[in-house]
Amino acid sequence: MESQDNFAYLLPFIFLTFGLVFLAVARLGDRSAPAWGFGYIAAALGFATPMLLGFLPPRGQAVLANAFFFTAFYLYGEALLLRFHRPRLRKLRMALWALGMVTVVYFILAAGSLRGELLASDFFCVLLLAVPLAAAVRYPRRAIDLLLFAMVFLVFVETLIRFGATALAASDTDFDRFLASDYAFAMQVGASILGFLMALTALAATVLDIIGGHQDAAHRDPLTNALNRRGFDRAIAELGEGAERGVVICSDVDHFKRVNDEYGHAAGDVVITILVELFRRQLPEGALIARFGGEEFVAFLPGMSLTEGGVHAEVICHAFANRRWETTGIRRTVTASFGVSVVTRNDRSVHDAISRADSCLYAAKDSGRNRVVIEGRQGPGKSATVHSISAA
Repeated sequence: MESQDNFAYLLPFIFLTFGLVFLAVARLGDRSAPAWGFGYIAAALGFATPMLLGFLPPRGQAVLANAFFFTAFYLYGEALLLRFHRPRLRKLRMALWALGMVTVVYFILAAGSLRGELLASDFFCVLLLAVPLAAAVRYPRRAIDLLLFAMVFLVFVETLIRFGATALAASDTDFDRFLASDYAFAMQVGASILGFLMALTALAATVLDIIGGHQDAAHRDPLTNALNRRGFDRAIAELGEGAERGVVICSDVDHFKRVNDEYGHAAGDVVITILVELFRRQLPEGALIARFGGEEFVAFLPGMSLTEGGVHAEVICHAFANRRWETTGIRRTVTASFGVSVVTRNDRSVHDAISRADSCLYAAKDSGRNRVVIEGRQGPGKSATVHSISAA
């Protein structure tokens, strides 16, 4: 009995500590950490209700404890959906929370059945986890995400088993014996251990995300959030064999120094940001977009043909040339030039294709700017194919 009492005091403290740690980590910018934090705080309050609210009648304590546990499971599901960028399904999950509360209140206040209360509590906790698990099942990819999903699934399975064990009690007398048994205590300890392990896994996943985010920030241009040179090289290396086929687009804003001189560096920053947004909007998912210099950009389109890359470059060139700049304070047309090249088998790396695309870019500048020059299949002395884009 003493061990059970010690356990009853220790568990809320452990869960509260996890909740506060998650909230501290949330200040570093993780999306799911607040949900984990408030979820574990709610669970801690649920376990601590008899100690904190002992002055209330037992039925009042039971209602509040169930409200805290339903809230904890709701927030665990919220954290899972946030982590895997899935729809929040709030209406459905809040409806389950409300229906669960109505059901347990009925068993506590009207029916006076502890067995019915625990059945309803476990049943709706199962549903509150089942919905986000089903919504996120196809999205874990990394090892830590798979481990986290597995831990949440184990909590779901354990709650389902507990529901089944409660349901198998044939009568209230059998149920009272079950609650007093060592097996029931072992189930409670097991559930708490799983909750503890789920917290450790979620915390590890969150911290790894934050570390990865800081590493990612070191590989990105702070103005545009495009990759910098180091980030581009790293992304190319991660592609492996995927970098052996694809198209390179090099771009440079025409007369960019004139824009800075006439309208200020803030206006120049706007021009650069808008060009990058056009790249993001036009290029397919999986394209790597990098800022190599002040107004120089490189994009790599894995698996794409030279013709397809040229079409994308022309669309961006045309859209940029026809952009209205009045709202930014720039009272002139701003254009960009583009060079397009394809990675070949003879290239030692994608940088060979970048060098050729850069030569095409300079050919576009020499041909009058505001145009796309696509690398042609030419022999020595033959020029690249030139596509001019009107600035009108």
